[in-house]
Amino acid sequence: MFFIANVSPRSTGKTTNSAWMSHALHERGRKVIGFDADDSRQFSRWQAAGTYPFVVQQAATSAFHMNVPQMIPAGFEDGIGVVDVGHLEDHKGVGASVLRLADLAVINLPPSMNDVERMEELPTKEFIQDTAPLRPDSQPPATWVLLCKAPTGVNEIKQVREYLEDEGYNVFTTVVPSVVKYMRTHEGSDIQAKGSVFDELVTEMEERGLLP
Repeated sequence: MFFIANVSPRSTGKTTNSAWMSHALHERGRKVIGFDADDSRQFSRWQAAGTYPFVVQQAATSAFHMNVPQMIPAGFEDGIGVVDVGHLEDHKGVGASVLRLADLAVINLPPSMNDVERMEELPTKEFIQDTAPLRPDSQPPATWVLLCKAPTGVNEIKQVREYLEDEGYNVFTTVVPSVVKYMRTHEGSDIQAKGSVFDELVTEMEERGLLP
């Protein structure tokens, strides 16, 4: 299974992004399983209360890398697992365990310098890189920043993007705006990803060769 880990140092809308990303991948014909690696269990609650066409497994444990391979159903070995990871500031053990399996780490980041500073205080890049010796290939997962919860028409988006790229980060061109369509995602929400920004994100991932 190919694992996408949605990470961040603190609350950034990861559950919303995980839910929409999973739907977008499913609507492209991908086999998808969601993994809830956050003690809040929000992702799995949303799935249980809604009409998701895929399951979400609860897996908020520092033994994620050992337990989850046993949770993959037969026939899903070539699928995609989207992981909603708890805040790295408070759940370092869980985050490190998820990153031992992750093929793609997506740093979910609002485009503000305050959030960039918070990311660097952890520091997030080094946290991901430090998992390399624990991985089979001794290399960190491919890592990309997804700018999200972005106000429209704000120059700071450009400023943050340029800063991150100067610091050596890969940054998706796709930006998730702070709009009602995404902000009001909750338990029981009916998600149709076609035509959404997450549909665009999956296209970008495919074009960049980030997906199997």
